[in-house]
Amino acid sequence: MALILVQSPKGGTGTTFLAAQLALQLAGKGHEVNALDCTYQNSLKMHFGFTPAQAVPELGAAHDEPLVAFGVSLLQGHGHSRSLSFMSDPEAALDRLFDSRHLWVVDVASEDRHLVELLMRRCDLHICPLLPTAASLGTLNRLSATAPAMKLDRTVFVLNQLDDRHRLSRHSHSFVRDLFGDQLLATVRRDEAVNEALARFEPITKYAPLSAALQDLRFFASAVEERLGLALGEADLKVTGDA
Repeated sequence: MALILVQSPKGGTGTTFLAAQLALQLAGKGHEVNALDCTYQNSLKMHFGFTPAQAVPELGAAHDEPLVAFGVSLLQGHGHSRSLSFMSDPEAALDRLFDSRHLWVVDVASEDRHLVELLMRRCDLHICPLLPTAASLGTLNRLSATAPAMKLDRTVFVLNQLDDRHRLSRHSHSFVRDLFGDQLLATVRRDEAVNEALARFEPITKYAPLSAALQDLRFFASAVEERLGLALGEADLKVTGDA
């Protein structure tokens, strides 16, 4: 259906958190979603309620079934993206790996430029998380060597951890909104419940169903649906159970 790349040129912007929450929200809307963690940290699973020790099947493994939670199939791709079979012909490997019947949400580390460039050529949407900080906004010129950030057709932005109590956060929001217009797909408010849920190995939907950030994440998922033309009719909706 679609390949969604979630990656930022600056680490620590909440890329893994947003990738996990997008996958959860889209699955809750009835989409068949695969979430692929291509980071060395392998922490995407924690946002689904799994512990760091929980094994996640490797993408491309012959007989491994994906780990399924809340309607999302979890896979690990860091090892495979560095294997000899992948590196020898990465384009052919990507053609074989991605099932077009599903939505793919792929979390890639900021420094993994080789994999980013491969996926940028085939993704339907690139979501770039930003923080309302000088360090994060200062990396916008690292998105592309050939075009400014606001000219990248498939790239959209999410401003994460927005806190209107702080002046720099407010001004950063205004700056990004004025710079990118409708390329700023969503903002997600800072909420301590996000870290508390992670510490308890619970999705925020279960730990804090009234979280302000959760409201923003629902809007974010709807905006992604609209951008990609993915909205399902009532007849298409499927009920997904808990893990």
